[in-house]
Amino acid sequence: MKKYVLSVIVDNNPGVLTRVCQLFNKRAYNLESVTAGVTENEKVSRLTLITKVENDNQIEQIIKQIRKLENVHKVILMNDLNSICKEIMFVRVKADLETRPKIMSIVNIFKAYIADAAPTDLVIQIIGDKDKLKAFTELVKPFGILELVSSGFIAIQRGSENII
Repeated sequence: MKKYVLSVIVDNNPGVLTRVCQLFNKRAYNLESVTAGVTENEKVSRLTLITKVENDNQIEQIIKQIRKLENVHKVILMNDLNSICKEIMFVRVKADLETRPKIMSIVNIFKAYIADAAPTDLVIQIIGDKDKLKAFTELVKPFGILELVSSGFIAIQRGSENII
């Protein structure tokens, strides 16, 4: 299976995200990540959808079906060459006086930062691609991950070209 990232411009109306997600459900395709947010135009939202399907023909069919939905303006298939794709993650890690310097060293290496500190733990914010987030998580796991939450991926095209 191959991962595909779709950027979808839709009207900022109730139910639009539901209809897009139902399309995937009806065709038994899994959405690995769904992120939605208002754009620079408050009347328009941008959806970033990540799915895995067997081949390019299947993703082309999905794109055609999404384009047919009411309130959809544009669908772009993003790729590594034409886009930047990142996710934000918060990780709460056990951190006593002995382990804090080691954790802080890892945080600095990954260009993350401490979002909150308590006597027994640290909340770390990190932004990156899936590989960076996975590598970071593996390095802090031995200290004890108490909580982990991620945003889902967002993507934007590189260069001066824009989707709207």
